[in-house]
Amino acid sequence: MGPRGCAPVGGVVVLMAGARIPVFLLDVSGLDYEDRLTASSLQGLANRDGPRLFLDHGSYDDPGSRRTNSVQMTEENWRVKYRQFLSRNDLDNLDEYQKSHPMAVTVLRDLLSAIRAFPGRAKGIVIYDPALVESVNLALMLAGLSDLLVSHPDRASGVREATGLPVVEDLRGRFQSRVDLSRWAFTQLFHECRPGQVACVEPEWRRSEFADYIVQNRLFTYSLASFSKGGLRTLGQKLLLLLIAGPFGVRNFLFSLRLDTLVRRLAVKLLGSGAPEVRLAIRIQRAVAADPYPTIFGWHTQRDDEFAFMMLLSANGLRLVPSFLAGNYSFHSRLPKVVPFRQRYVEPGSVKLEQDKVYLTFVLSDGDQLALMNTAEVGNWRRPERGSVPFNYEVQPLLVELAPALLGSLYRTLTPNDLLVAGPSGAGYVIPPLVPRFPAYLRHTAATCDAADIRVITQYNADPARRVVRELGRAGGNLLGFLAGYFHLGRTPRYLAAGRPFVACAWPHLDQIALDTDKVLEGIRALVDAPGPYPRFLACHLFAYCTTVSDVSAFVRSLDPDRVRVVRADEFLIAAKIHLEGKER
Repeated sequence: MGPRGCAPVGGVVVLMAGARIPVFLLDVSGLDYEDRLTASSLQGLANRDGPRLFLDHGSYDDPGSRRTNSVQMTEENWRVKYRQFLSRNDLDNLDEYQKSHPMAVTVLRDLLSAIRAFPGRAKGIVIYDPALVESVNLALMLAGLSDLLVSHPDRASGVREATGLPVVEDLRGRFQSRVDLSRWAFTQLFHECRPGQVACVEPEWRRSEFADYIVQNRLFTYSLASFSKGGLRTLGQKLLLLLIAGPFGVRNFLFSLRLDTLVRRLAVKLLGSGAPEVRLAIRIQRAVAADPYPTIFGWHTQRDDEFAFMMLLSANGLRLVPSFLAGNYSFHSRLPKVVPFRQRYVEPGSVKLEQDKVYLTFVLSDGDQLALMNTAEVGNWRRPERGSVPFNYEVQPLLVELAPALLGSLYRTLTPNDLLVAGPSGAGYVIPPLVPRFPAYLRHTAATCDAADIRVITQYNADPARRVVRELGRAGGNLLGFLAGYFHLGRTPRYLAAGRPFVACAWPHLDQIALDTDKVLEGIRALVDAPGPYPRFLACHLFAYCTTVSDVSAFVRSLDPDRVRVVRADEFLIAAKIHLEGKER
């Protein structure tokens, strides 16, 4: 039994009549990384039975919180365009929850008060080794498996004296390198951790937000690079790049004869050649069970990059749930939805193709990231311009399982101009041409999207081999079609695959991703004004850390409605299907 009046069912609390969820709120915005780790480990333990402890992480003024998007999310961009909608982000989420979930919120004074508020949840302390920062991940695993609080050695005595908790594990001096530590953890702890899921977390970035979910769910967690330059390893990466973006004719040939499997296997083998760190990462990833599909949380390390990370995990058959800055997910995951996941779609029969129009649709990127979900689409959902123009927001469909109430808050406040679509490339981030069991991934994606009433998917590649497109068309479920390409490399094809339209995004080209908003909108205007046949279908994928729905709302008002029809992705794809079917006849 969970808190009085609350019954936990499958990890999610079901409220009994008249019950109020007792919630404790702790402000950690003024704490340093070391104390935030302790607070997050406590939160993971406290929220196992239900949503009990909520942390206020404050604003994202620390430049380290913008580390992976530092080009676009400059300090000026953050202060001028984003901060006002994110300055009290966690508290805004809690306020939203209280509109639909009866809660009794108690504000805690400090970290020690929080520990005392949950007697018996922690059985002791695990001390990590500051000389080997990767030991933080091992400490989090041990905290989850043995109900411990994670502590820096300089803070452990204070926690011990205030609570009486003993030091159960001390990791100082036990390992010489991150590879030694991760190899020991894999051998000794992997089988005890939650099956089907792992996490890759970079402790050097000193962000504790996702640590609570790791502890709560006993995830195996590591920090190993996915690529090391030089020798045959570079050749391995080039082989994977060949399958993603090599000459179109070569890719089609390889996929049509199913030689892509051999190329992928050789590439992964070469990537681990002479690189113990990468080889161990491969071994860990391949050990993740299909439950129902192998999942990795987290983000890349500071020793590699997103693309190298994504290529390796996709080739090893995993999907990523990006989790950098994903705060309070041990809480979000335990709160039930109270509204149905339902969207108001355009009826296909009501769409009349206008032959003289430019059809234009906008998609906000990066919704696959949990951080965009717990920041209301980087604040776009809180902007007054939302709903003023047709606009598509990427979301992570797996939130139907990971955070149903958080996802439900979007459905509860949908306007007729808002449409939620799946981020790349469905239920979890993958690079489709590299996925060894792509039909299995698509089946699970279709089922998850049906549960979320999502019928449009943005998929990573603008121009994958035709076999990949055919497999997309056979995905099943209620999908209307696909908008394709985080970016493109010059080819922007349009296909019908099993009756489903596949339309490559016209914006951006790879060289245009880093442009500022003014240049983005200038570039889109040039596409709209360019001479060419009608009807024309322009899908624009907008980088969420640069361009906002406010920017788009002002831009749309400057367009000529007699020439341009701005629509949501559902109408866009239905119109594109009508056009493509006409061309095929």
